[in-house]
Amino acid sequence: MKSAIALLAALLCGLALASYDTRTDDTAIELGLLLIASVGLTLLAPKVWWAVALLVGGFIPLVEMAGQSALAHIPPGAVALVVTFVGALGAFAMARASRTRAA
Repeated sequence: MKSAIALLAALLCGLALASYDTRTDDTAIELGLLLIASVGLTLLAPKVWWAVALLVGGFIPLVEMAGQSALAHIPPGAVALVVTFVGALGAFAMARASRTRAA
């Protein structure tokens, strides 16, 4: 149940952040929001960290590629996808480390 809620929230965050990206050039705020969303939702459901990362950060590069006529270079929005994967993987590692017990 927690995984479904986390994935739904990740989808909503991803769509909201893609919309935000089209209306602003404030990259630092956007990267902070991406990290907060990916870390928070991954801590809620660590087993689906990769899906959280794709849903939170995947829409930004898609929206940017849709706005370009030719793909001459990697879209800057791909950085958003990398940031969300780093955040989600870090949160997954934290959740995994907190489950292990010292011997």
